[in-house]
Amino acid sequence: MGSPNQLVDIALGACLVAVALALGSMLAGLVRRLRESDERYRALVEHLPRATVVVFDRGLRVERAGGMGLAAIGLNANDLKGRSLYEILPREEAEYLASHYRAALSGEARVLDHHSSISGQDYRLHLLPLADARGRVSRGLALTLDVTERTVVERELGQHAMDVGALSEAMRALAGSASPSAGRTAVCEGARTVAGAPVAALLENSRHSSGLEAVASVGAKLSGLVWPLTGEPSRAAQAFTGAEPIFVADAVGEGDVDREFYRRTGASSALWHPVLYEGTAIGVMVVAWRRRVADASPRLAPLMDVLAAEAAVAIGRAKLLERLGRMARTDDLTGLPNRRAWEEELPREIARAWRGDTTVCVAMLDLDRFKEYNDTRGHQAGDRLLKKVTAAWHSELRPYDLLARYGGEEFGLILPGCELSEAVQAVERLRAATPEEVSCSAGIAEWAREEDPESLVGRADRALYEAKRSGRDRTIAARGAT
Repeated sequence: MGSPNQLVDIALGACLVAVALALGSMLAGLVRRLRESDERYRALVEHLPRATVVVFDRGLRVERAGGMGLAAIGLNANDLKGRSLYEILPREEAEYLASHYRAALSGEARVLDHHSSISGQDYRLHLLPLADARGRVSRGLALTLDVTERTVVERELGQHAMDVGALSEAMRALAGSASPSAGRTAVCEGARTVAGAPVAALLENSRHSSGLEAVASVGAKLSGLVWPLTGEPSRAAQAFTGAEPIFVADAVGEGDVDREFYRRTGASSALWHPVLYEGTAIGVMVVAWRRRVADASPRLAPLMDVLAAEAAVAIGRAKLLERLGRMARTDDLTGLPNRRAWEEELPREIARAWRGDTTVCVAMLDLDRFKEYNDTRGHQAGDRLLKKVTAAWHSELRPYDLLARYGGEEFGLILPGCELSEAVQAVERLRAATPEEVSCSAGIAEWAREEDPESLVGRADRALYEAKRSGRDRTIAARGAT
């Protein structure tokens, strides 16, 4: 059996794998959308008399080819499919081009002016990375253009290269992010880049109200802004409940709808895009332009779909980590904070006492003869008793006191702002509330200003030991630091 920390790490890994598998089916549909996007660039050049387009894999082999330029040099798509660069071109030329092809497969777009040994003509070669639905470069596109054919196509390809680069960067940032907040911000950065917009934000369900709140944003400060899901109208709520994107060309014409958002961002146009998991909205991504945009570009839809899918991953991972964090700091039986939570919170309370020039007391409480109770009545009865004790003690405490299950039948209590005499009174109330089946011993120590958490707990623990040794069923206070 591993330690509690190891078990939590194992559970975290297993749950993250489960999230990834669950999202796999959703991402599969996006592969098709991006493949259609690739087809747009192939269709763009197939009608040009001297252009050729080739999609190649990581082995520099042709996956597919097209363009009227193939016929001009006596080749067709079937002649090229499955063949490597070295089988198509003379070795010296293939070796020269191979490094540039591999650069495209590493995510770098390249443009070369080159003389073809096959056609005997000069041409411009564009090498572009092609990303899959997760934003990872998996293939490359090689496009040759005659001088007279460059202008329109190169403008389109330049935008495609920017889109792929932005997606790849966002996915790399998300994969490398150690914290949920960093992952959410990476998604926002990707959305801002592919949309060519100065502002992007990710909205999720608020913990404190029935609405959406901005959990990450770039380009504007949106903290504290909440979009209600009922009552007051908002485009965020419409995109969330309708699970469909909403484009707003004229923010001024929206009147009071999302007025605070437009004021903070200075936006003239915006796109509200739902974040879906298995067809159900779990958040909203919004990108906003400060200039007036007449309509959202058709190229933006599949890119926002990919980024919304990544946002779903970021949201799922964040919620999972939060849930596992609570599990790792909560005692399963009593629902109290466990020792890990206690050890995290005590230094914070001491720091608050230092800043506020107040004090804090720590008490260690132990149920008397609990092992005998377990042995005579059984472990299930012992578990029920621990739950009863927890409920009885919790009702006697202030909202900001922290009662934790320290281990077994031992409990720890942090009493902020209490001097020693007040802490003794508080602990005596707990002992009086202890169920009749068992008594309780306690040791208390007041923080001695320069004392570290370990020393403070050690004094309280020694006081508890003294209470046990003196006959149990009593409270002993440690009168000073040693």
